[in-house]
Amino acid sequence: LLALSAGDPATSDGYAYLQLGSGELAWLRSLPSSLLLSEGVCLCHGSPRSDVEYFLDSVAHGGTRLATAEEVAVRMGTARAAVIACGHTHIPRSMRSPEGVWMVNPGSIGLPAYADTHPEPHVVETGSPDARYAILERAQEEWKVSLMSVPYDFESMASLAAVHGRADWAYALRTGYMR
Repeated sequence: LLALSAGDPATSDGYAYLQLGSGELAWLRSLPSSLLLSEGVCLCHGSPRSDVEYFLDSVAHGGTRLATAEEVAVRMGTARAAVIACGHTHIPRSMRSPEGVWMVNPGSIGLPAYADTHPEPHVVETGSPDARYAILERAQEEWKVSLMSVPYDFESMASLAAVHGRADWAYALRTGYMR
């Protein structure tokens, strides 16, 4: 998640902010927090109701756990779609609601573990340095979801993180865990 103000350059958002120009920042500010595509697919970063809220996972005991059906239903808010694709936790997951709504988090292409302080201090770990993505296919009226995990050159990204003073990210990129 990229905060749209400079903040502390030692943080991930602060560092990312300093890498962007006014044009990129203006474009980011213009984006909606969620988007309903014509095919009945809702795209959001966190949950459909909040950019900074985990949708399919909950923070617990310094880590994360699978969200309960009740937590997911509340976080879905008023969103109505056949598929809701989210991110934020970087944890690959697909679930279906009792009403048949597919909820999909593809995972992360390049950050398989991280530490966060919102809503309380916790770590998120996938246990693998692989890049993750999802494929959603619609055949007739049925959706199919495939979660994919593929190796990539994580070492070059880990080295880049280390050069920029992010030993924590370098370790996460190499292992899928936080120290």
